[in-house]
Amino acid sequence: MTRAINLWSFIFSLLCVCLTFISFDHPSLLSLNFYIAIVIFLVGIIGFFGVHNWKSAVRSVLTIILSAVLIIVTGLIIFVGNLFS
Repeated sequence: MTRAINLWSFIFSLLCVCLTFISFDHPSLLSLNFYIAIVIFLVGIIGFFGVHNWKSAVRSVLTIILSAVLIIVTGLIIFVGNLFS
C-alpha cells in the first residue's frame, strides 16, 4: 500500500507542477495549487515508509523537494499578491 502511495504522490507532484504553469494564466487556481501541494507533501512523507530500493527512495525525495518548492513559490506569490491588493 505504501509503495502505491509513493508512486501516486510522485505522479501528483508532477501534475501539480503543470498546474502551477496553468495557474499563471488563471490566478484563481493558485490557492488550489497551494493546498494540493501541502497535501502532496504530507502524502510524500507517508510514502517514505514504502521505500524498498533506490528508485523508490529517489522518487520519495523528489516528491518532497518538488512539493516543498511549490509550497514556497506559491505561498510567496499569494503572500506578495495580497500585500499589493
